[in-house]
Amino acid sequence: MPVLSKVERMETDICVIGAGPAGMMAAITAAQKSKQVILLESNTTAGRKLLLTGRGRCNLTHTGSIDDFLRAYKPFDRFVRHCIHEFSPEKTLNFFNSRGMSTIAEPGGYVFPKTNRAEDVKKVLTDELKKLNVRILFGKKVNSITKQDNSFIIPLEKSKISARSVIIATGGLSWPKTGSTGDGFGFAKQFGHNIIKPVPALVPLITAEKFCACLAGTGVKNIIISCKIENKKISSAGPMMFTHNGIGGPAVFDFSRTIADIFKKNLPISIDLTADMKIDELDKKLSDCLAQNPRQKIASVLAKFLPKAIAAQICLQENLSETNASQISKKLRTNLIQKLKNFPFTIISPESIERATVTRGGVDTAQIDSKTMQSKLCQAMFFAGEIINVDGPCGGYNLQFAFSSGSLAGKSAVELLEKIA
Repeated sequence: MPVLSKVERMETDICVIGAGPAGMMAAITAAQKSKQVILLESNTTAGRKLLLTGRGRCNLTHTGSIDDFLRAYKPFDRFVRHCIHEFSPEKTLNFFNSRGMSTIAEPGGYVFPKTNRAEDVKKVLTDELKKLNVRILFGKKVNSITKQDNSFIIPLEKSKISARSVIIATGGLSWPKTGSTGDGFGFAKQFGHNIIKPVPALVPLITAEKFCACLAGTGVKNIIISCKIENKKISSAGPMMFTHNGIGGPAVFDFSRTIADIFKKNLPISIDLTADMKIDELDKKLSDCLAQNPRQKIASVLAKFLPKAIAAQICLQENLSETNASQISKKLRTNLIQKLKNFPFTIISPESIERATVTRGGVDTAQIDSKTMQSKLCQAMFFAGEIINVDGPCGGYNLQFAFSSGSLAGKSAVELLEKIA
């Protein structure tokens, strides 16, 4: 892929800042329409954060109807509606499939490359950039953007870019080691945009319960986590994993997103560790299992329903570690079932925004035209991806928004330039 260096002045139609999924898709879309595009990236390679998504597998989108998708994006569904329709999950799959990357949909609707390699998603994007002759400048940190007459001036070390349009796709504040350091918020502010305060979304939660450290790395495939805030019940379902200081995993991440703007310190929550079974079904199965294994420790019987370490911890808390199955009374069994269905925790706080998968906050959507991704304050300035105050749940929704908003921004920038030429 061509890399430019030691160039004093470069003129281009469109400059895209940030070579993440949104920026790369914006550059590809604009270049497909025969516009000159320069793509700037502060890292020495493109898509660093992309490579970490889905634990390196890259959950690039989700199955389901457009309406299902939009419901998942609440409270941002009205803003994302147009771009998701314009570049739908189906179009995302067609984009990658038609370029030789097969995909597979897993239970729950999660879509991954068939190879389970995020690197393959990145390769499709970077190969397309190369094919379209998009010029990429790696290791170029942008510190400011100014507008002179009808051009954006972007000074770089020993050079500067003059662009008729600029697309800012610099990400949020999550995973800063990948380059998401919030620089784009500063650029937006320079042109009068309001920045909604960034907070962590899709993030592990820190609990008051210290025993979580003993269970770190232990997971449960399907739980329901719930709480009540201001008489409103909030819940989320899916896999969960214990961490060194609390809880994480998809169900917890989605829950953290729901409470991102309303979190209160020392929040009591409840976790149903056996969400696949209703309480009556669990009672019968546990009762039968205890009766069939009278000489086994209760922890060993519980291990048929839960990971062994969690079963042992529950028995420790209920003073049942040395109790045999034959010794448990109906009252103790009832208490045990209540514990399984309503395991209480207290959330002290979310983890820091640096550990969040996604940032809640960013450029105010009220100042962005959702039909084009163009700023309402500055003509020919567009935004794409996580820099915008939009976030979705786990499951490929955030990458889909990156692709959709990037595609729309690239298309709209071209249409604008052709209109004002």
